Formats: sequence, structure tokens, C-alpha cells
Amino acid sequence: MVQMRKWRPLLKLDEDSRQASYRQIAEGLVNAILEGRLAPGTLLPGTREMAQLLDVNRKTVILAYEEAMTKGWLISEPRRGTFVNAQLAPKPTPSSAQQSFAPQLLEQPVVPYFTHNAQVVALQRRHGALFFDNGTSDHRLLPQAVLHRYYRHALRNSFASNTVRYGSEGTGYHLRCALAEMLRNNRGLTVNAENICLTQGTQMSLYLSASLLLKPGDVVLVERLSYPPAWEIFRKLGAQLVTVDIDDEGCRTDQIDRLCREHNVRMIYLTPHHQFPTTVSLHAARRQHLLALAAQHDFCVIEEDYDHEYHFSGRPYLPLASDRAQRHVIYIGSLSKVLGSTFRCSYIVAPTHVIEALQRNAALMLGDADAVAQAMLADLINDGELKKHLRRVSKEYLARRTVLRDCLDTAFGARIQVREPEGGLALWVRFEEEMDVDRLVDTALDHGLVVRSGRQFSPNDQPENALRLGFASLDRDEIQQATQRLAQAMKAMGTR
Repeated sequence: MVQMRKWRPLLKLDEDSRQASYRQIAEGLVNAILEGRLAPGTLLPGTREMAQLLDVNRKTVILAYEEAMTKGWLISEPRRGTFVNAQLAPKPTPSSAQQSFAPQLLEQPVVPYFTHNAQVVALQRRHGALFFDNGTSDHRLLPQAVLHRYYRHALRNSFASNTVRYGSEGTGYHLRCALAEMLRNNRGLTVNAENICLTQGTQMSLYLSASLLLKPGDVVLVERLSYPPAWEIFRKLGAQLVTVDIDDEGCRTDQIDRLCREHNVRMIYLTPHHQFPTTVSLHAARRQHLLALAAQHDFCVIEEDYDHEYHFSGRPYLPLASDRAQRHVIYIGSLSKVLGSTFRCSYIVAPTHVIEALQRNAALMLGDADAVAQAMLADLINDGELKKHLRRVSKEYLARRTVLRDCLDTAFGARIQVREPEGGLALWVRFEEEMDVDRLVDTALDHGLVVRSGRQFSPNDQPENALRLGFASLDRDEIQQATQRLAQAMKAMGTR
């Protein structure tokens, strides 16, 4: 009777379970050992006796014991019986028991750009919430029928050529050739496929490039307002950040000269085409001055050209990397602003010896890329479908920018200043000094609107009475509603 009271609850069988009875018994034994109810060295009943106790066939018990012995939980000793393996570590006593696994981590500073309070998280799940993002494209405008057709074609060819199985070396080269031709024709870069390293996003491109250049203690120049993931990557690599001011002509290159005399500058990170977040374009004279300073002080320029395709006033500026005399620029571009974040295709353009080193490091992080997606993207570029899509959506995005500008003028009037950018998918809106923009952002959440405070773009966490309002991902009605919600938030603060 004592044996029955012990073993039946311990190895309770579920008759409705789809799992075989012997497996249930084996798992029951293992769980009892793990939980400390069966200590190492415990003698188990013989198979005949256990079968009687559990009211099962003896063969079922034999199979269960064999299963547990095969995995090392039980051992069988001739003429002695079956035992819980004595070499198993005993379960810790309550006095010495450890808490759940919690390895000691390096201290991680809180970066506001990457954190969301509970209210933001709840709002993101709510139907009807609106978002002024940083300037992403609208997935709803993608040519779905075209994408479906090209993906099916790429998938069919990938199976036929077996490139799905053997990786993406061929499709990667095909895409790099297509990107090289696009960069030569549209951006004036003298490059070929050997000058391009493919990655799966701009931040990965930044990390790969920076990790190749930086060692702890190196000085990196960033603009006073900049892209938070970039300067957090540099900090993670041990770099010391020094800020450079920006004005209506872009980065203050006169300050760069002085800072290079005060510090051993290793690198500068810029978004010169449409400065992030202020949208100002770096003027021609400063571009030439910057390249001359890079040659004089021997620092590297990381040029991120995140939305080159969207330039509404005249012809786009050619990248710094297009200057044939320069030897100091690493260029980073992406297709995400064209096709949306679903298609993770970024690229780094640099001299061949740099690309070779980047690709070795990328192989450690990425392995083989998506061969089908690479083939599809290459075909979209080569067949002109990407350019056709850009022409269509650029007209719509320009119209949306006009709607946002009109809505802001109506809602806020003289309380804001909006500098008309030459391009890009966002407006930089500066408020009067009396406005507490951080509080406005918090109040907007109560009205179903998410928007980032200008402070989040400051590497030094300095207050900034401005907002970056991305307009491309909202349709015209949504832009009107979002602007009204922002105005309601200001009114709720008691601001006149």
C-alpha cells in the first residue's frame, strides 16, 4: 500500500493523452528526478511490481525504463535492480537554492530614442492611433501586383538553379551589379560590384563600417542633432563622441577644423543630403571644405544617404563619395525608403580592400542572405520598375508634404517655424521658446498621437524645442487628423 501511495501520484497516467503510456512514465520519472522527488541512487520497483502498481502491462514499464536509461537518468545493475543515476547532481536544498538564471550583465545606459513608456506601447496596439514617424514610406503605395510577379519569378528561378540551397553568392553579385549601375547613373559614383557590400539594414551597415575603423578611445564627430542608433553604435564600440553644430547650410565645417586640432579625430558621421533630423542639405562650399579637411587631417567620413531618392527642389546633390579626388568617404545607402522596411536591403560603398574586410565581418554576422529577395530586387532595378515606382510615389509624397505644411500653418500659425526642405520625407518644426515640447509629446499620447521629442535626437540629451514630423506614411486625411490631435494636445496644455 505504501508503494502504491508513492508511485501512482508520481507517475500518474493520462488516458486521454495522445502520448504513449511508456513515454508518460519515462517523462514522469525524469520530472520527479529534476524536481528532487527522486534522489540520485533511489531504487525503483522492479518492472513487474511497477506494472502492478500502475496497472499497466509489464512491457510498458520495460520500455519506459529503457527510455530513461538510454538518456542517462536511470541505470540498471545486475542482480540489484534499477536505480536513479547516482552521478546526477542532487537538487539544491532550500537554503542553497539559486534564483532563476540571471547572468550579470554590463550596465546599459537608457537611451530615450529606444524606450517606450507603457502608454506608447498601449497606443501602438490601439486602432485609430496615428504616428508622426521619422519619415518612412507608405507600404500602401507599393506596386503589389508587380512585387508579386517579380517575387514569383525569382522564386521559380531560384528553385530551378538550386541557389536556394547553395546560398546567395550568385544572386548577391547580380544585385551588387544592379546597384552599381544605379549608383553610377543616378548618383555619380564611380563604382562596380566589387565596391559594394550588401547588408540587411542601415544600422548593420553602420555597425560593420564603424567596427572596422574604431577602437576604444577614438574620437568620432557627430552633428549636434543626429541619428541616435548611429551614435549609440559608436559608443558601444568605445568611441568618444564630440558634437559639431549645424545651421541653415548644414554641418559647421569651420568647427571641424578646430576640433581636429584639439582631438585626434578618427571619423565623422554625416547625413549631408537631407540632414537627420533637421532636413537641411549641406551646401556645396562646405562639402568641398569637408573633403579637404578629411584629406588634411586624415579622418574617415561615414556618409549615410538614407533618402536620396526623394528630392523635390531641382536635382539632388551628388554624394560626397562621388568626388573622384576623395579617398576618405565610406558611403551607406538603402532601399528601405523606396520599398519599405519589409525589404531589408542596405549597402556600403567603399574601396575594394575595405569591402573585402567588411564582407569577412559580415559573413560572421549574416551568413547567407535571402537569395530570392536579392534576385527580385536586382530585377526590379534592371527592368526599371523601381524607377517607375519612385516617379509615381514622389508626386504623392510632395502632395502630402504640402498638406502637412498647410495644416501646420492653420493650426499653429506664428508659433512655429518650418524651414522648407529641398527633399526628404519629414519636416523639422521648431516651436516658440515658451513651448515645452517634451510635455507636448506626452500630452499628444492622450489624444491618440505618437511623435518624438526633438531632445531624443541630441547625443548630449539637450532640450530641443522642435519635432520631426514624417508625412510620407500618412495619407492626406491622416495628416489632417494627426495635426489636429497635435493642436488639441497644445490646447490641453493651456497654451494660447
